[in-house]
Amino acid sequence: MVDPAETPTHLDPAASPAHPDRRLVLIDASVAAARTAHSLPYQTFFVQRPGAPVQDLVDDHSGYYTVDFAADGAADGAGDPVPQAFTDFVTRVLRPLAPMAVVGLSPAGQRAAAVANSLLGTAGVPAEDLERLTEPTPAPAPPSDPAVPAAPAAPAFLPGGTGTRTPKPGALFINHHSYAHFHRGGRHFLPMSELDVHLATRNQFHGGVRGLAQNPVAQVAMCDPEEEDRWRAVCEWTLRNRPVGRVIAVHERAVLLAAELRSKFGLPGMDFETATLFRDKLRMKEAVRASGAAVVPDFSALDSPADLLNVDWSTGRKVIKSRWGLAAKDLFMVDTLDEARDVVARLDLSGAHYGIEEFVTGRIYHCDSVVRDGEIRFSSVGRYLTDPAGYRPGGIFGTVLVREGELAKRITELSASVLSALGIKDGTTHLELFHTPADELIFCEVAGRPPGGIIPPVIEWQYGFNIVEAQIRLDAGLDVSLGTDPAAPGGGTCGFLAFYPGGGESRAIAPARLAELGVVEHIATKGAGNGRGGVRHSTDFLDSYVIKAPDDDALLRRIDDIQDEYRR
Repeated sequence: MVDPAETPTHLDPAASPAHPDRRLVLIDASVAAARTAHSLPYQTFFVQRPGAPVQDLVDDHSGYYTVDFAADGAADGAGDPVPQAFTDFVTRVLRPLAPMAVVGLSPAGQRAAAVANSLLGTAGVPAEDLERLTEPTPAPAPPSDPAVPAAPAAPAFLPGGTGTRTPKPGALFINHHSYAHFHRGGRHFLPMSELDVHLATRNQFHGGVRGLAQNPVAQVAMCDPEEEDRWRAVCEWTLRNRPVGRVIAVHERAVLLAAELRSKFGLPGMDFETATLFRDKLRMKEAVRASGAAVVPDFSALDSPADLLNVDWSTGRKVIKSRWGLAAKDLFMVDTLDEARDVVARLDLSGAHYGIEEFVTGRIYHCDSVVRDGEIRFSSVGRYLTDPAGYRPGGIFGTVLVREGELAKRITELSASVLSALGIKDGTTHLELFHTPADELIFCEVAGRPPGGIIPPVIEWQYGFNIVEAQIRLDAGLDVSLGTDPAAPGGGTCGFLAFYPGGGESRAIAPARLAELGVVEHIATKGAGNGRGGVRHSTDFLDSYVIKAPDDDALLRRIDDIQDEYRR
């Protein structure tokens, strides 16, 4: 799935906070105070009670944390100053921010701010800024029209809300998608009726929590996507201070941190060692080769320019790529040692981040699986229409399912052998491999998370379940329904065709024509491209079309027709 609300990081001031070194923490802010804060020269971080209106408080680059900062049973004018969990939050989460000041905007918030400022030794902010932030705001006027309802109270099921409820198990969801990514077909993938979700997610500029008001969670933390130490700090604080027994991750960038936390806190799910085998492409290939699970192209670490001399350049083209990359980024094709030296001169080779391997000629296939209790419960094979590494402005990408035949059988068997070698017990996987002109299957790589792009909708249209939702439920320890039997005959076939931005004027297809062309879903992505005419990664699609057809030949004809129609 793509993020309809995804916003690219352009080379403009909106891509980063205007005042990244002037950080201000506000506790228990009203919406009016938040708007005042955004007009001042600070990057704002909000500490709010559960149930606060997150979307109305933050701007594009605000940090946000749901924290109980008032002791249980304490009224606004009395009681113990703060609970121990808040003191731990100040030490572990706020201290690394090095804020200029912590400002409380209610009696309870002021008591909490006093504790925080004392612990942090903050420098303070100018008196005129403090006065603007703390000046009284008028109470909201009642609706003039009796038919207009008042703003709803905080949901009763949130901590700090009113009413009682039966306790539910808690899970920390480390999310690098927009929150809207998980709303599809009138429903939300997060199982809030079965689970208290504690959400750590990206700030609003990167998709944030749009849609949270309609699908609220127990706790929210918002961080800049590039500041992993802040993610780690707030996630560890959550696991120490909240009744959380599971960690959920569906994005490649979240998989390793989630596994690290599971191993550190003794929680079920994919552990750090297993996750590393699915993320570090060098260790991955070493494990697959050692097990004999699949043929692997020759490869080696690339930690210094001298490592290029250990490569056999007589065998042809090589691929230099990040050991930790995703979406075909940080990948370079080279034909000679001199070309490789030119590429390496522009890379930072420190930290064991790169490798070099043989280029493989052949069509690229993918196998997407669901594993439970070490057993593969579902597998789907597809063939890419183009090389994922060949993304370019104005280009196309897509996949067609391969549901039957000897090749599909061989690919699922290879995938099963690889997954067994890497030791996954529960989760979803996305494996890629080459089918050479000599009819050989050669392993490329595998991820321990759901497939990206438009593959999940294709699987859903074909088999009746969403593989991203399956990952969420597996991580949460909940039952998973996998729809129809993937081996069942009939039902036609499915695929998708996507168009990258750029390359001249792009033309969509008139909605009235979609059904005739076999299109069952059109996904238009706001903000596709890098804002300068380029494409950021292999799933940076502008328009994507999920297509159903009665058979493989009809599907390919429809794909050709859609290309013609789109560019007409």
